[in-house]
Amino acid sequence: MSKIYIFLFLLIITGCAADVESNKKENVNYTTLLASENALTEGNNTLNYDTNRMLHTLIYYAQSPAIENSNLTNSYSISGIRENSQHTIPYNNTFFSKANIMQQNSRDILNNINNSIAEHAYNNKIEPTKNDSLSLSKKAPSVVTIGTKWENINILDIYTKTFTVINATCIAESEYAYFFLQDGLDNLTVEQIEEIKAAFDKDYLLIHQYYGEEEDTDGNGKVSFVITNLKAQLYGFFYIADKYSEQEIINKFSSSERTNESDVLYINYNFFINGKWDICKTDILATFIHEFQHMVMFDVRSRLGLYPIVNIWITEGLSMLAEYYGGYTAPHYAYLAYYFQKNQGISLISTSTIDYGLEYLFARYLQIRFGDSFIQKIYTSQYNGIKAVEEATGMNFNELFLDFTKMILLTGRGVTNDTRYNIEEFNYPEGSEGFNRNGFNLASVIDEAYSYAAMNNSFITSSGYNNKTLSMYGFAITKWNGVFNELNLTSQKDGVAGIYYAW
Repeated sequence: MSKIYIFLFLLIITGCAADVESNKKENVNYTTLLASENALTEGNNTLNYDTNRMLHTLIYYAQSPAIENSNLTNSYSISGIRENSQHTIPYNNTFFSKANIMQQNSRDILNNINNSIAEHAYNNKIEPTKNDSLSLSKKAPSVVTIGTKWENINILDIYTKTFTVINATCIAESEYAYFFLQDGLDNLTVEQIEEIKAAFDKDYLLIHQYYGEEEDTDGNGKVSFVITNLKAQLYGFFYIADKYSEQEIINKFSSSERTNESDVLYINYNFFINGKWDICKTDILATFIHEFQHMVMFDVRSRLGLYPIVNIWITEGLSMLAEYYGGYTAPHYAYLAYYFQKNQGISLISTSTIDYGLEYLFARYLQIRFGDSFIQKIYTSQYNGIKAVEEATGMNFNELFLDFTKMILLTGRGVTNDTRYNIEEFNYPEGSEGFNRNGFNLASVIDEAYSYAAMNNSFITSSGYNNKTLSMYGFAITKWNGVFNELNLTSQKDGVAGIYYAW
């Protein structure tokens, strides 16, 4: 039997009629054919399609006008009257890394903390401190060698929003960085020290090549890393307050806030011990370049007088892309697997909840399609969300998102050579040099996520979807086998529904 994909396009606000109309007139020159497109009204809707063909996979998403920071959602249920149908849905199996996924929750919390400081500083015209500023307390040592002490370092607990004060000693120096270890902890091994030194010096140059340059906030000439005890869920972080003087932070933001007045990044010591280094080494090394991207973005945009950070869904995608440039792609398979198993339907553009797999996949798609230069276009954009992406790509965001979801539907399926929808880098066979460089084969990740059959109300019931909420710019896939005599979609908002055959 031939396989088909069905693609349901939910346009939440009818004000997008012009965009919808342009999609209707699209000259589809690949195997995916528009089977039907129906005006979707609030309530029950019967969708027209060829009932003589086998329904295999369904993908759909909600879309609204490209408005910054909108949180519109659409609740819906979908059901079909079918004969001898079976369905396959994601199952919560264990082929993804729990440590990687737990870190995502930490990132949401940290983003809220950093964004509140950035917003307050920007709105009140508080500029990051310079190393010659009279308000700088000079807490970080200005001259550093191995053995140099750094005293009274404020370590943020992102969960309680409190601080612990520690002392640390420089245990290593590379060409571009100092590495401090919290006093009282066992020293790192020679192997660990040499690997993090070599990795960061390589990655430092990559960040400068593709992203931009940092500020020497504390005047010691290099980036500082403090390896310290953090909660187990977090590999490391960049804390925006460190870029401001303590006088500015306490007097103009919050008396409970603290800063180390330094270009410093924090790395979790717990992943170097108890056998975790051997298991998590790639993740640890990736953390150095990941967090450095966050710092560099802040510094570049601050120098330009722009809002210092872009929305989290963009900056996390760019940090995951930095990991790709550094060659740390092996863990990305786990992030993508987790997304397709657990998080389908969430919004790509959420400013509060992010998924590393989804954000990375989108950033990588932009990098492949529009080239490396899209990064610096976002860095220098006066916008920090959807419009920044539109500037960087020269595309309407709705059209871009449609292309992105079509790509997920089609790539690696042997149905089109259109490079917008079939991405060579996502299709390398496992074990090949290209696969090792890229870290995953997208069609294989999706198929594996759906190879575990189970019933789960989060996905599908015997009668279809059970009042699942699909966020704006979110999408979901499910595989059904069986002939559908009737397909119904129930929506709480007006919009447009479309059905596409994939193969």
